[in-house]
This record gives sequence, structure tokens and C-alpha cells, in this order.
Amino acid sequence: MPLPEPGWQRALFYLVGAGWLLALRLALPTTAPTAGDYRFDGERDAVGAVYDAIAGLLAAAGGPDATARRVALTAALDHAQDALAGPRLRRYASSGAERRLHARYAAALPLAEAATALAWAGEAVPARAAEGPRLLAVAVRTGAHTGPLPAPARSAPALRALDDALLHAAAAFDGGGTGKALHTRRRTALSVARTAFGAGGREYGLRVALCFGASAAVAQGLLHAQWYGNHSHWYWLPATAVFLVKPDLGPLASRVLCRAAGTVLGAVVFAGLALLLPQPAGLVAVVAVCGALIPVATRHFAAQTAVVTVLVLALVMVAGEPPAAWSRIGETLLACAIVLLVGHLPAIGQRGGTVRARLTRAVEAADVYLTHVLNDATTDDRPGRWALRREAYRALAEARAAIDLAAAELPALARHTEGTGEVAATLGRLVDTTTACAVQLDDSGRLTPRHTERIAELLDELAERQGRTRPRGGQRRGVAVPV
Repeated sequence: MPLPEPGWQRALFYLVGAGWLLALRLALPTTAPTAGDYRFDGERDAVGAVYDAIAGLLAAAGGPDATARRVALTAALDHAQDALAGPRLRRYASSGAERRLHARYAAALPLAEAATALAWAGEAVPARAAEGPRLLAVAVRTGAHTGPLPAPARSAPALRALDDALLHAAAAFDGGGTGKALHTRRRTALSVARTAFGAGGREYGLRVALCFGASAAVAQGLLHAQWYGNHSHWYWLPATAVFLVKPDLGPLASRVLCRAAGTVLGAVVFAGLALLLPQPAGLVAVVAVCGALIPVATRHFAAQTAVVTVLVLALVMVAGEPPAAWSRIGETLLACAIVLLVGHLPAIGQRGGTVRARLTRAVEAADVYLTHVLNDATTDDRPGRWALRREAYRALAEARAAIDLAAAELPALARHTEGTGEVAATLGRLVDTTTACAVQLDDSGRLTPRHTERIAELLDELAERQGRTRPRGGQRRGVAVPV
């Protein structure tokens, strides 16, 4: 946005604004129990949510909500893992507060494993089993001592594993933490390249390239035709098109409609405010109010778009440029039309590349996890097993999110991913069974007939479902049967 001030002055203003934000962050009240922990209140809450999710899964064991609770536990672990990996925390802890958070997150992994095994067994557990994780959740958030943790009865392998995990967690909470790295596996350059150049990467890259190229060509044509009038924000059109193509904003058709509706509403509201409010004080007030509304508006894409539209148009007008509300409406509608047209071309997404790439990655992660549990049980590498378990569940969650997103697309795109939801459900049961096998092997060193039969059934079911959903000419992939 061109401004009349010289460059050094604009940079100084930017630094002052950033300093003001940091000052507010330091001055605002916090729930931290000790001085200096204010930096990690969000991260502590994320780790506390993991223990709450473990308690919820234990309470739901043997009931109809067990599967949903296990999915919620996976989401909580994913969120905590992301929070502890950055951006405010480093992968390797250096301060005492970071080491404590890392240690308490790591202590939740064996608890989650035992709770998953109990849910897999399909039998209700005593209510006292969920009390320990709830006390640990409170201790994470408040920094207080855990106090006595109620021990569950040690009548089954998973209950014995839960009791051992509670003892391990109590020791981790009493100590200062070791500061070791999170239980995650670093992605290799080959895996990154496969993600970028695989079916999902090619599909997304092609859609972005076509949308950006078409919208930039249209914008340049409108610029030379003097369509923009007194302002030269021709880049709004391609920028809007590329933003709409982002895959994390919901189904393509609905996000385009929400963007169009939100922009029209925001432009109309701003036009009315610009006529009624004094300038520039009124516009500055509009910017402040919109900034306060953004956290609330993020709950719906149309509402977020409306608020951001008012905010941007107010900033443009404060900078001394002519009002651009009506041209902004036209450019947004043009971008929406381009994205709808290009995004649903027959050549894009016809094989469900993104969904199948995520599902293939989930199958491979489950394969590695299952092989490690059944073939490498004698190594007693529990941290390595927990890392593989996290990777398997995380890949499965990403695949399910991609499947849900594809199912909500227009029928022309959704039909190419039919049946993938059943594959993901079978894969989830396989990973749950693998976790139960790991707990059983830790307890007795051998599997029961129920475990082995269930593994064989799920492998056969997975191979059958993959065969039904595999596109013609596709390569046959599946979980390898360990021996």
C-alpha cells in the first residue's frame, strides 16, 4: 500500500506497533502460577487438554462414544505436539519451563496408549481410572502438585499399563523434566519431495497455477482498460483467487460462496460507515473495532471475510486513497467465478489425488507401526514406538480431514473419493488394535488369539476396501503382513 511517509519512518512505525503488541502481551493478566511462565500459558493448556482427553476416553470405554473420544484424543495430541514444536517453543527444550512441558507431554503418551487399549477391549473401566488423568490436567494448567493419584485395579494388561503410566507421570510431574526432544520423527527430503510432487501436490499446484494465471491475465486486461479507475490495486484479483484455492478453508464451492457473500456484506457496511463517520478519526475507530472482532469472526469464513474487508478498505482510505468498496466487490466476484470455473475443470481432482495421497501416507505409517510392534517388540524401544504411534494416528487424522473435505465438495469432485471413508475407518481400527497388541506384548510378551485374529481380519478387510476404491491403473498398495 503506497504511503506518503519515507521508508525509514514507515519501518519505525511498524516497530512501534510491534513493541506495543509485545507490551500488551507482557502486561495482560495471566493464569500462570509463577512468574515467567506467562509465555507458555497456551502450550500448558494444550498439554492439559491431552490429559482431559485421556480421562474422557477412559470414561467412555465400553460405550458407544469410545471411538469419538479416541479421535478427540488424537486431535488433542496433535494440537499439543504442534504447540510444543513452535513457534514460541523450540523442538529441543532449553529453559526449565520448556523442559517441564516436554516432560509432561511425554508422560501423557503411555497413558494415551493404555487408554486406547482399554477402549479397544470394549469393556467399561472403573470410574476411578479417569480421576488420575483429570488431576494431572489440573496440575499442568495450574502448576500445583498432583497430590495422591488414585490407582486403578491391576486386573488386566491395559489396567496394569495404565497404573504404570500414572506412576511414570507422577515422577515426571515431580521432577523438572529432561528437556529431550518431542517424540516425533523428522521427515526426510525424499518424503517431502513425494508430498510436493505426488498426486496431491500436483493437483494443488495445477489448481493454483491455473487460477493465478487466469486471474492475473484478467486483472492486467482490466488495468489497461482503465476499469480500476483512480486506484491501481490490480493485484487484489489474483491474490483473492490464490487465497480461495487454499485447501484448509473448507470445500471449494462453499468457501467461494462465503467469500463472495462476506465481501459484498463488508463492502456495503464500509460504504455506509464511510458516509456517516468523520474522517479520519471514524475510520481509525473502524479499524480498532474490526481488529477486536477478528477472533470472534474466525468461527465462520463469511463473517471473517466481512470483517477483514471492512478493515482493509478502512486502511486503504486512511492512507489517503480513494474509496474502493464497489471495485472490491467486482474483483472478488470475478475471482470467485474464476476459481469456481478452474477449480472444477475435469482435469483437476478427477482421481482424488489429495485424498489418495493422504490415505496412502496413513497406510504406510500404519504399516511401519504394525511392523515395529509385531517384529521389534524385543527391542523395548518404547519412545520409538510412541513416535511411530503418533505418526500413524496423525497421518490417519489428516487423511480423515481430507476425506471429509472432499465429501463436502460438489458431486463432480466428491464422486472420485467414494469409499475412502470406509478405508480410513478400517485403518483406524487396525491402528487401535496395534496399540492394544503393544500393551499386551509389554505385559506378557505374547499375543492372545483375539489379538492375532483381529489383526488378520483387519488386514484382509483393508486390502479388500483398498481394491474397491483404487482408481483404474493405480498401483496396488496395502499394509504388509509382518511375520
